[in-house]
Amino acid sequence: MKNIVLIMTLIVSCLFAGCDSLANKSEDKLSGDDFWAQGNETNAEAFLLSIYNSFRNATMSQRPFLTYSGDMRCAPITAYSTGDKYVAYLANNDMGELRNTYPDDARGGLIMQWDVFYTAIQDANILLAEIDKVPGMDELKRSRFKAEAIFMRSLSYFFIVRAFGDVPYYTNAYNEAPLPRTNMVIVLQNCLADLQPLLDDDPGAEVLPWSYSSYSSKGIRASRGSVIALMMHINLWLVQFDAQNKEQYYRNVVSLGEELERNNGAYSLLDINRSSVIFAGGSDEGLFEIAQNINFNEIFMMNAKFSDNVSYSCLNKSMPLFCYSGDYLMTLFPMYEDDARKELWFDEKIYSTSVSSSAPKEIKKFWNIDTYGNGTITSNSGNQIVFRYAGALLLYAEALAALGTNDTKACELLNRVRNRAHASEINTSGSELMDAIFWERCRELIGEGHYYYDLVRTGKVYNRNYCMNPMTRTNFNVGAWTWPIHRNALKNNTQIGLNLFWE
Repeated sequence: MKNIVLIMTLIVSCLFAGCDSLANKSEDKLSGDDFWAQGNETNAEAFLLSIYNSFRNATMSQRPFLTYSGDMRCAPITAYSTGDKYVAYLANNDMGELRNTYPDDARGGLIMQWDVFYTAIQDANILLAEIDKVPGMDELKRSRFKAEAIFMRSLSYFFIVRAFGDVPYYTNAYNEAPLPRTNMVIVLQNCLADLQPLLDDDPGAEVLPWSYSSYSSKGIRASRGSVIALMMHINLWLVQFDAQNKEQYYRNVVSLGEELERNNGAYSLLDINRSSVIFAGGSDEGLFEIAQNINFNEIFMMNAKFSDNVSYSCLNKSMPLFCYSGDYLMTLFPMYEDDARKELWFDEKIYSTSVSSSAPKEIKKFWNIDTYGNGTITSNSGNQIVFRYAGALLLYAEALAALGTNDTKACELLNRVRNRAHASEINTSGSELMDAIFWERCRELIGEGHYYYDLVRTGKVYNRNYCMNPMTRTNFNVGAWTWPIHRNALKNNTQIGLNLFWE
């Protein structure tokens, strides 16, 4: 027990500030009933923070999950070097070649493994089953830790559903039995059922506050805004895959959006000139973020950070990894229309159609330049944004526009984001309003891991008017939108099948 307490105390002190060398295996963290029944609040919080760390490992520290799956797939991008074949594989949705060329590499095969997400899910299940045994614990803290575990479990399920479709689903602690894949609609509906009480049973936001005063928690620990944003995303994902109930899902998003606006002053859109503050993390615009702290060697993989893939001048390189097509950026930011994001987030060669090392272009959106302990320069030393207020406002607008019940409000939400960027207002309705909101999300959230998932959930991924590297509707219907599942999954679970489109 003494060794366990020491390990857990170390995790508490540095989980969000370093100590990547700490193993994250459940057997290191457990000592049976004694750990909980003879433990304390500090041990329980350490166990909780290890769940956040597992999610961080799954998305940013051990593999470039967010950038590759959310920003590069089916995107209008081109690599500067012909040797970086994985860029073309991702852009052209050639997941088979990606897997075959990089079978055990972070650029391919590792992203196709869901095991680290299941570490977070398993540990969330354990905490929920065991934390009531901890003696002398403040009851508000106990309830908060439970709520955070539910959020992290639901977030982990949401991420693997968006990547793989149907997935094994369980909520019991210490599960060892092999399980078949559960229909993703059921998985996500169960997540919504788990998340809703976090709002309904806590109307005063005492258990999960709207925000935290401490910088060590703000944005990177689950909040009421985190829960609302996740539920909005889940509902809109279900619109595509449970279309018979889409009206209800849209209404759910509207209700959630209304509550998010009543945020007790916790969230706001920062001035566009403070972009570096937004993307450093911990701002009033952040709803949920993954922590990075260079001062304590808590760092992400270089290629996991979108910014380090599209920057070069501040990294002492001759060119970035890839660039967007000039035509696509012209679509997002028309040359003769005002938009402060053009000058603040891009260099002067934004519209260049050349992909040449002699005239590279770069994106400056996320620049918070710093140096790692080993001397490596990064263009983005900040947190990884998962959800932020601007994106959630656009989801709210999208649901209103889809229902057609209040186009005036939908335009107001859309224009709130555009006004912040000093762009002209849009006042329209119907399908034109839906399109305007889609393109605004592409503009505002470029590089934040939403592009591909927005294409999938709206059905635009098979429409060349919206996706420059589309798949066919037929292939979409048989699973071309999913990732291949790494075949190692079959070694531990004989009850599952792989995603057949990629086999």
